[in-house]
Amino acid sequence: LRTRRGDALLQYTSTNQSEPLRINLYALFALSFAAFPSISEAVVGEPMDFIPSIGSVGAAVASLGLFFRECSRRSRQIDRLEKELNAEFLGISVPNGVGGMLPLMKLKDLRGQRRVIALSGDAAQLRDALLFARVVRKRLTQAAVAIVAVPTDGSTRKDWGFDENDLGKTWLAEANNVPEWLEYFENLVEDRGDDFAWFGLKYTGRSFGSGRTDSPRLLELLGSFLQPIAVLDEDDEDAPAAGNSEHENILSSQRAFYNALTTGNKDEMDSICSPEVSSEVTEVVSAGGRLDSWDFCLADGARPSGMVISGCDSVLISDDTAYSTCIEFPDVEGFDIATLLAVQKWSRDKDTNGWKLTCHQTIPWSPDTKAGGTLRCDCRGCVSLVRQTDRKTFGWVLVDT
Repeated sequence: LRTRRGDALLQYTSTNQSEPLRINLYALFALSFAAFPSISEAVVGEPMDFIPSIGSVGAAVASLGLFFRECSRRSRQIDRLEKELNAEFLGISVPNGVGGMLPLMKLKDLRGQRRVIALSGDAAQLRDALLFARVVRKRLTQAAVAIVAVPTDGSTRKDWGFDENDLGKTWLAEANNVPEWLEYFENLVEDRGDDFAWFGLKYTGRSFGSGRTDSPRLLELLGSFLQPIAVLDEDDEDAPAAGNSEHENILSSQRAFYNALTTGNKDEMDSICSPEVSSEVTEVVSAGGRLDSWDFCLADGARPSGMVISGCDSVLISDDTAYSTCIEFPDVEGFDIATLLAVQKWSRDKDTNGWKLTCHQTIPWSPDTKAGGTLRCDCRGCVSLVRQTDRKTFGWVLVDT
């Protein structure tokens, strides 16, 4: 027996009303079957035959096994709830959106205001995990997401790849009392060692995911749990260039890609795409996914000919690697508004010094809809993790209704 938090037990009871009933029923069955031979002799006046007695004992053992299984599940659920609730006392400072930080608060103070993703690792692990967060920085703000990095080696933002002009001013929070955060991670992940670890909290303070070793897949998380808090608009302005010529060059390449995509210009698409195959597409193909060539994707009836984009942004990761993002508004029959979050990865062409598309990804992204799949493309064509079979399309609407 162990002491449990009262609020964890209350939350468990309110959300798992059938599980305690199953525990009690299996306990009753186990006792009844175990006592059945004795009860039969007392009622009938003669011992139960050997085979029925064996059957009764077997049923008692099976019921006892189910009883312990349900008790174990109950214990794990309450453990998870307690870990979620224990996180509410961790200190955090979140960005105020204009370059500063709001006063120190606890995670519980962010309920109903921010979703939170907490990352913990050394400088190299945090640098890798935060790279894609820098790419979707505008989308994190649109989804009211704060990411807090908890270093295990005392590293800082500059060690994680942020310069003076890119310090995550609108989405990267600061952990207060880092040793307390690290202690929480140690309790959250058994035998963690030097492994990277993360967890995410919804508006309610409940967890939507956690993991170790691998960084969270932010694009999938945005589509599944971190939807925008407001309706996206076709008139949303692009991110300002702020005198950065490469920003405009990247967005110009992005516009050329969408022009080729919506008009079905295969020659232009070939000139835009890098010959380098992407690991994201290869991952799906290797798992058995079907690869649709660009000839198919750009054909009449398959390409998104009426699609427009807005809210474009770009991030220069290095001299030869960049990303762009935007919101897609495809013209889809049967849907008033279908919006998708798109991310493009670009590599610099050594001959022309221009930008070539390495990978293109989209996922449905709207306030009231969870993504039902995702689309990935490279020079070979596109793969979709969820495919509609009743119409000719290569996945521009992967909507979970």
